[in-house]
Amino acid sequence: MTSYLGVDWGGSCWVVVETGDTPKITTEPSILNVWETHRKQANAILVDIPIGLPKTGYRACDREAKAQLQDRGATVFSIPPREVVETDDYNDAREINDGSLGSQSWWLFPRILEVDVFLQAHEDAQERVYESHPEVCFSMLGGTVLRSKTDSEGIDDRLTLLEDQPALHKKVEKCVEKIRDGTEWHERISKGRLDDVLDAAVLAYTAAELELGDRTNSSYPAFPAGKPEEDPVLDLPMEIIHPGKPETIE
Repeated sequence: MTSYLGVDWGGSCWVVVETGDTPKITTEPSILNVWETHRKQANAILVDIPIGLPKTGYRACDREAKAQLQDRGATVFSIPPREVVETDDYNDAREINDGSLGSQSWWLFPRILEVDVFLQAHEDAQERVYESHPEVCFSMLGGTVLRSKTDSEGIDDRLTLLEDQPALHKKVEKCVEKIRDGTEWHERISKGRLDDVLDAAVLAYTAAELELGDRTNSSYPAFPAGKPEEDPVLDLPMEIIHPGKPETIE
């Protein structure tokens, strides 16, 4: 059985949502574990983490994703050059980055490097692991920028957008409702990780809708709209895949 995966960092583990006849919601301690567990059956894996680091400047895909999300553009981090991301001291990283570096970006660097090192070591994974962004996917599917996931109505809005894949929707809805009912630990997901389940779910949904497969044989919508720059270390395009609809956002 083939499937599609959405993967989101949950603060202490990777939250994994898998599509298919029997959708699953699980967690893994590392991106390597995600790959080793799912590589045989997964057509493609969408990860909410930057893949590809620029040599200088910032990534065009991040700029376009921010513009897409308008007032919620802050949910997309502007990823600095590789030299900054690979620096292990915050003050040094700030200095290299012209004296500016947000703390949220800094705390994301270990996860970026985890995925980066993994892809460098596993060339076969480079063909099926792609970058996406949950809020970009939700906004494209809904035709508008949605309310925050901390808002109950914002959660419901996101669940509704998954209904075109009934099995996936039912699985995610059940998990969400269990957690809302006060269950502290369900599907190996803690109560505080509800947003990560939704994020991983929309990535899995998007991969399935696009029928992603090997990078060399797949055609898909992505930011930037033009030809993306490539990371000279990974030899992969710096891009953020999205559902590609609708054409305009209100």
